[in-house]
Amino acid sequence: MAALMIIVACHPQDATCLEEPVAVISYQNDDACFAALSKELAHARTMTKLVYGDCVPVSSDLVAGKTIRQEIDPAKLVALNETAPVARPVEAQALVMPTRIPVPVERFQDVR
Repeated sequence: MAALMIIVACHPQDATCLEEPVAVISYQNDDACFAALSKELAHARTMTKLVYGDCVPVSSDLVAGKTIRQEIDPAKLVALNETAPVARPVEAQALVMPTRIPVPVERFQDVR
């Protein structure tokens, strides 16, 4: 069995992740993939803050004679690094209620 490392990037303030992986890298076996995972995650974190990665076992026929290393264009990660816009400061306001609310007399004409 061979292995593919898949790294995805997500926005730190919500649950949206990029549909396109940050990186897909082939390895001869899962041991080699897991050995390189922490280094590749550290590299991906230099481009964006929140990344997840894992090694997925695949048939060795899928990667036989090939070296796969596909990385996303860093410009696509810019949107993930932007934080939500900061709202303008708002002044606190209080509503002062009178202690006695005037009631129009005509509302109680028929009351005795």
